[in-house]
Amino acid sequence: MSPTHRNYCCCCIPYRVAVFIVSFFALVFGGGTIWSFVRSGMTDSTTKWATYVLAGVYILLGLSGMFAVFIKKYAFAKNFSVLWWVATVLITILSVVGIVLLATREQDDVKALCQIALFEDDPKYQGGIPYSAAGLEEDVGSCYRTVMIVVGVCTSVQLLLMIVGGSVASSYTSEVKHRKHGLTYTYGQGYAFLQPQPQPHMQQAPPQPQYQKTHPYQHIG
Repeated sequence: MSPTHRNYCCCCIPYRVAVFIVSFFALVFGGGTIWSFVRSGMTDSTTKWATYVLAGVYILLGLSGMFAVFIKKYAFAKNFSVLWWVATVLITILSVVGIVLLATREQDDVKALCQIALFEDDPKYQGGIPYSAAGLEEDVGSCYRTVMIVVGVCTSVQLLLMIVGGSVASSYTSEVKHRKHGLTYTYGQGYAFLQPQPQPHMQQAPPQPQYQKTHPYQHIG
């Protein structure tokens, strides 16, 4: 039977379930990163390899977390926790490099993609309607600034989620380690040996008086 008090993520989710959730989303995000890059049509080799490395790291994290959840061994949980924090540093560096590239070397490529999107989606530039070059340049600049803002916000959210995931991984590793040694977590008291719950004593019935068997006519005489 599981202990009455356990350490939970967000006060309600067991850490094993939380690790499964973050691992699943890591797999989804890794696949989504590759799909979004292929769909964007960008051809820069540096961005291409940075994207593939980023997606590979997420997929590796997801698989490592799944092993830690289903096997429930301390070695797997520890490897997952260390790998997650290393990946957090690596992904942060790659994300910052990507933002710097978007702001410098790839700025013209992004603006070209924005211009293509305007020609395809904006009615102002369709149907042979005359337009001013200055107006087009302003719209392309606005599109580029929007792209940079979205990338910056997504990078910040990604870093926050990676820190939360690392905290979950570390807590799950600690839980597996302590349970390996027969310890359990009680809120406000930390880890200690699991003590069996005392069983309530059943009230004993009062002893019945013992009667000596005699002959029915023994008192006559």
